[in-house]
Amino acid sequence: MSKIEEIDSRVKAYLFDIGYHKWYRVHATVNRTWTMTSNIAESLNAVTKYVRDLTDYIHIVIDGVRRYNVCLENKRCSCGQFQLDELLCPHALAALRHRDESFEQYYSPYYTRANLLRTYEIPVNPLSDESK
Repeated sequence: MSKIEEIDSRVKAYLFDIGYHKWYRVHATVNRTWTMTSNIAESLNAVTKYVRDLTDYIHIVIDGVRRYNVCLENKRCSCGQFQLDELLCPHALAALRHRDESFEQYYSPYYTRANLLRTYEIPVNPLSDESK
C-alpha cells in the first residue's frame, strides 16, 4: 500500500473507502482464476480451430529416425513419391492403415486393371528396321 501512496495518496484513500472486498483477492467472493483461464482457453480454441479441422487428413509418420508429413486430402507426402508417381508411398499406406481406410481412392486411375487392359487393347505392330 505504501507504493500506491507514493504514486498518489488519493488512490489509497479511495481503496480504503470502497472496502477490501472490492479490490483485494483474499476477500473476493468470486474466483477470477476460472474467468481468466476460461478466456485463455477460448482464445486458444479460436486460434486452433482451423488446425483441428485438418487433423483428419494430415498425419506425421515416423520411419526410423525420419519423419514424413502425409496429407491424404491433397495426396502429398514429404518424401515426394505420393505426388510424383501418383502411387501410394509407404508413409501414406501407414497413415491409411492407422485410419483403417481403403487405399483405392488414393491412387491414380492410371494404375487400375481396367486402364491397363485398355492400354493393350489396340494392336501395336512392330516397325521395320530402316537401316536394312
